Amino acid sequence: MFSLRGDRWLARHGPFLLFMAFLFLLAYYVDRQLGAFTYILVNSRVFFALFLGITVLAALKNLVGLKSFGTFAPAIVALVFLQAGFVYGTILLLNILAIVIATRELIRRELIQQDHRLAILVILVGLAVVLTEILAEYFHYPRLDYTFLFPILILAWTAERFVEGVDRVGWEGASKKLLGFVVMVFAAYGVMAQDGLVDGLILTPLAWPFLVLLNWYLGTRVRFRLSERFRFRRTTHRLPATVAPADILTMNVRNREFIAKYNDPTRFASLTKARAKALLASHGVPVPQSHLLLQRKEDLKALEAFLQREGSFVLKPARGHGGEGILVVRGRAGDRFDASQGLLSAAEILAHAQYILTGAFGGDGGDQVLVEALVVQHPALKDVVPEGLADVRVISFLGYPAMAMARLPTRESRGRANLHAGAVGAGIEMSTGRIVHAVWHGRSVVRHPETRAPLVGMPIPFWSEILDIATQAQVCSGLGFAGIDVVLDAVRGPLVLEVNKRPGLEIQNANRAGLLRRLRAIERLRGTGEVEDRVRASMDLDVTRWEASS
Repeated sequence: MFSLRGDRWLARHGPFLLFMAFLFLLAYYVDRQLGAFTYILVNSRVFFALFLGITVLAALKNLVGLKSFGTFAPAIVALVFLQAGFVYGTILLLNILAIVIATRELIRRELIQQDHRLAILVILVGLAVVLTEILAEYFHYPRLDYTFLFPILILAWTAERFVEGVDRVGWEGASKKLLGFVVMVFAAYGVMAQDGLVDGLILTPLAWPFLVLLNWYLGTRVRFRLSERFRFRRTTHRLPATVAPADILTMNVRNREFIAKYNDPTRFASLTKARAKALLASHGVPVPQSHLLLQRKEDLKALEAFLQREGSFVLKPARGHGGEGILVVRGRAGDRFDASQGLLSAAEILAHAQYILTGAFGGDGGDQVLVEALVVQHPALKDVVPEGLADVRVISFLGYPAMAMARLPTRESRGRANLHAGAVGAGIEMSTGRIVHAVWHGRSVVRHPETRAPLVGMPIPFWSEILDIATQAQVCSGLGFAGIDVVLDAVRGPLVLEVNKRPGLEIQNANRAGLLRRLRAIERLRGTGEVEDRVRASMDLDVTRWEASS
């Protein structure tokens, strides 16, 4: 047994150990020949400053949980501070961000293709820098050189992501990430500007592999981020006596011990919304009816013909998330369509579809457009869904449903089942299908904030069917760990809307319970029964507070 475990350990860690041994030998050689290499090392000072800066940024994200646009982009921007100084660098950063964000906001309604939109932003940033240089010449500030070019691109990209974030999660969420970006720029500069620290790293080659080991340790051993202790503080304070705060699933543990371990990387990368839907339909999992799949600009002709005969449908990006880019069309009056964005013409709908194809909502250079049948909300939920379409998110693991919540849209969320945009998250007891707790904007509620309908104790209709098709969808997807979104259609009943490859963690606050405890119980089961048997096993575990025998 020991030999088998040792072989597995060596197979897993052997390549990294060889890499570290080589790195130590290289550092030792440079250390012994330091006099010959000092000139080259000193001239490479900017790289060593970056080594320290990116380590600090990685720690801020991984240990503290600070959110930002890009992990290491702030370190690149901090290079400007090294050249211009803190005061001038801060003026440059804030002015350029303000100019670019304002420009991005002004052109958002023009539906400009992403590449050209970014080109406009880069041009504006460049002009802002030129004007700033003119002022610098007048006020005798230091001039900048061409090392500022890459930070220009970073700032344009940051502005693009900020405005997209406003659409996705609102001003508050996007502003927090922008503030995080600025804080991380300052933090990176604060470390990179320490001449003694940078010089020490340059002239101590044996410290280089230890810096790598520090990042390895922080990247493999940290389980709980500081921000998560605040995020889940209400949940951990209200856990039953039999449940410890350690039962909370954190982002690092989710990514390292469940997504990376149980989701095949190839399947994980290739499973788009369109592919997942086709796969589920081929296995008999109920999904909304598909009308069209647009993959290139030429396919817009098919959409144009479709608009001439249809009056209700849903148009959405294949790679979008958080409800971003989705256009819901409920009907038509003459040549106008009653859509979620108001009365639109056929030309405006075609323009929106073309905008999706450019990758405007997360396609990174290109996307596909899904045109599906309109799902009409089941009347059983009318008292808690004043607008839009609710869904039930089920976390399914190894064929067992582990946790679920209903996401109830509000007028504030513009009908989207997005908690960050103002939807209500209602935790559901797995064994009964009743709502046991609900959160809205991070605080507990017992009634829907707009309709005032009671939430706690409310039964979710079609509960067994929801768990059955969610579990079946996870198994058919080929993913071992996934979040399955199920909607309730007025005619067809439960339908799988989406397979989420990286489900969020707020479901734990909605349930006021830790997900990790449940996932560990399922790991101990290792069952291979039918879907119905696995669903029943999860319900039984819920009754026993997820105490699984090994």
